[in-house]
Amino acid sequence: MYTSIDGKIDGPHSSLVSGNYYSDELFELSNADANGRETIQMYAAQGNLDLSQFAGKDIEYEDWIPNIQSDTWAISFDRKGKCAWERNYFEYNGHKMHAVEIVTQQASKEYLAFLRSMNIPYIVSGKTEYDLLDVLIKLKKYFKIEQLAVCGGAVINGAFLRAHLVDEISLVVAPHVNGNSQKKSIFDTFGEYMDDTFKFNTIKELADGGIHITYKKESANSYEKGNYFGTEL
Repeated sequence: MYTSIDGKIDGPHSSLVSGNYYSDELFELSNADANGRETIQMYAAQGNLDLSQFAGKDIEYEDWIPNIQSDTWAISFDRKGKCAWERNYFEYNGHKMHAVEIVTQQASKEYLAFLRSMNIPYIVSGKTEYDLLDVLIKLKKYFKIEQLAVCGGAVINGAFLRAHLVDEISLVVAPHVNGNSQKKSIFDTFGEYMDDTFKFNTIKELADGGIHITYKKESANSYEKGNYFGTEL
């Protein structure tokens, strides 16, 4: 994540140096970035969703994985199927990241038909809530994604934390204080207390006074804990 000193992930605290460093580092960590619906709608899927042409489509609630090759992936956690993709990829920092939608059975069959028309693969996980471990296993199975970078917003970050599937926390901290109490911090666990402990791993000072700091969870690669592959945050 890219944050202010006081842990805010939204706001005008971006610095050119630390911001560019964050964008580059993202692809050092993983070839797949995961974001929640609001973040995807804000940056990648900004169109107007019109599903009228797909009315009456009878599609089973099962994964749809066309034969697609890509060096980088944009994983969209979109429970109800709201992201209005205008193309099937997201261009970011010189990378053309092919979209993959993660939905639940709350997404309409018309939306699934829309994704198929856009050649956007999707994984159906759960009736109303995700089974995140199942999603991770399928991302590795279908797309050979060995490590997933979860990049916000706070709700999807919190969901992975609540599921105890965060193996490493990687923070680029801009040299600014946001101070806006209305802005969310890195994790939103909806008031649920979390007791996961992470150990300090590395720190790097950036040219603008920002820092890059990483923490690793003890036994992050433990099969018994269900961590089949690393989940960067």
